[in-house]
This record gives sequence, C-alpha cells and structure tokens, in this order.
Amino acid sequence: MHGIIIKRAAAAACLAALAACAGMGGNHGTSGMQMPGNTPADAAVAATWYNPPSEFPGICLTQFKDGSLRFDGGFAFFNPGRWAYDGATSELRLQLAPTPSLELAHAQTVLHQNLLRVEAARNTLVYAVKADTQAIGLGGFVFYRDTPCPARRG
Repeated sequence: MHGIIIKRAAAAACLAALAACAGMGGNHGTSGMQMPGNTPADAAVAATWYNPPSEFPGICLTQFKDGSLRFDGGFAFFNPGRWAYDGATSELRLQLAPTPSLELAHAQTVLHQNLLRVEAARNTLVYAVKADTQAIGLGGFVFYRDTPCPARRG
C-alpha cells in the first residue's frame, strides 16, 4: 500500500516539475514566451517585425514561441538567433549569431529606435518594448511591429 502511495507521489512530483519547466520556456524569468501587444495568427509565432521594401527588399524578423528568431529577406547572417522578453523591465533581448561588427554598428544607441544597449560579449541587442511600441531599429533599418511578413519562398 505504501509503495503505491510513494509511486503516485513521485509521479505527481515529476509531472509538477515538468509543468514548471515547460512554463519557463527559456525566457529568463518571465512566464511563457509572450510578447506584449497583439497575438499573431500563427500559434508558433510570438511576434513579427517587418522592414518594408524601399531601396532594399523587405526584411522580416520573426520571433517564435520556442525562443528562436529568424530573419528572412535580409540579415540572414544574424541567423540563428534567440530572443527573450522580460515583462518586469519591458526589455526585449535579441541574441544574434556572432557578428564582428555588431557592437560597432549599434554603438550609437540613439540612432537605433528603442535600443537600450548592446551586450557585445553575448551578441545581444536589448530593446525597450511595451505593448504600444510600434517599431525597433536594427542595423540602420526600422522594423515595424505586427506588420505581416510576406510568405517565405522556397
């Protein structure tokens, strides 16, 4: 009898631990991989940012709920990337593939919309992002929030 109770208690403890791990999502202390603002139609996507075409083709930045991010249409050298959002500080962290010029290209944070700082040792850009944030600046380009990205080709 005691063996059955111990087994059930152990199973319940394991399930609770797994549920806690699943809820963390690798986002450094916030609950789930959620972004403030609109919820994208695609269940796997947490947010999209789009730089519409002008002199250059459009560039899409997609944040996935698993913590990964991907650039399409440009900036592919930043792939693969990771992201995390801290709701307590309203900071969006974009960790990009190692790029020698990341710190130099973003050194003047005032030139990059909503960019708070560059953590060069971690290849990370940190932005101030709240529910009403319309855009962020990256590499001299403005990425608009919740603007649908065109379908990927190939």
